[in-house]
Amino acid sequence: MDNERIRHDRSARGIEKALKALAHNKPQFENIITAFGPMLLAKAIFKETHPLSEDLKAHSFPLDQNRFSAGEPLFATMGVVDFHEALPLAAEALLPVMKTALKGISRDLEKIEKAFSTDMINTHEWIQAFVIDDQDHLKREADLTGSSFEIFKFALGQLVKPFMEMQATMFAPLTHGIQWLHGYCPICGSHAAIAGLVGEGGKRWLQCAVCEHEWRFNRHTCPRCNDTDHSSHEYFFDENSPVRAQERVDVCNKCNSYLLTMDLRQRIDPVCMEVTSMGMVPLDILAQEKGYIPMAATPWNSLK
Repeated sequence: MDNERIRHDRSARGIEKALKALAHNKPQFENIITAFGPMLLAKAIFKETHPLSEDLKAHSFPLDQNRFSAGEPLFATMGVVDFHEALPLAAEALLPVMKTALKGISRDLEKIEKAFSTDMINTHEWIQAFVIDDQDHLKREADLTGSSFEIFKFALGQLVKPFMEMQATMFAPLTHGIQWLHGYCPICGSHAAIAGLVGEGGKRWLQCAVCEHEWRFNRHTCPRCNDTDHSSHEYFFDENSPVRAQERVDVCNKCNSYLLTMDLRQRIDPVCMEVTSMGMVPLDILAQEKGYIPMAATPWNSLK
């Protein structure tokens, strides 16, 4: 049922509408919206204009039920669709937008952009290193481009993200009807950056920070460390938010992490959770000032 899970609008038009609503409701976020809004919009447009091949079907990939049930995400058991030849297209579409929006790191982004016009890079190796989080390999590749490691990894993550999201959408039907009790994504294995409460009783759905897949998770369990001790869990509100009652940050004192949470039970129209997350930056700041770390990085909670 629609009221039992988050209702999304991830289209370019939906993101543009959500950004305008955020700018209207929270005009003090102009700098954040100006910096990251164009990136979200450019990514959505890229996905709409560069979809995965229609020949790719979820049932074409063999699902290992036993490994999945044991907690191995689908990308680990089934692999990632080979999109290395399309990565330069993503760079061509997204890096100019990123350079304009994030002027403080534009020089490093320009070095990465130039690397795509040479034969010094191997996009297949870049993707594999990112997917398995091979830090040493990524540092070597960053050195080749002349950019800093942190900015290289951030930029590569943004270029890879639309492909991960499209594959996650394709793989999602494979997870239907199968119980997943873990706090990391059943598709790609990453953690959530935001959660949504929906339906009767406020069922909690986690949204992956990397591939945007969402999955149901126990509301009273920490997704990071699986702690179920209620005395270890707290939540805080942004007292200055015009929608204070719907936005909060949940923290776990066992693993010292936090997760943004949006109460969507009274929400009628579809939501763009990435834009919603962007509009909750004061809660990121509040949690980090209290010494908590995000369960997953986003461009607006981690890029200094």
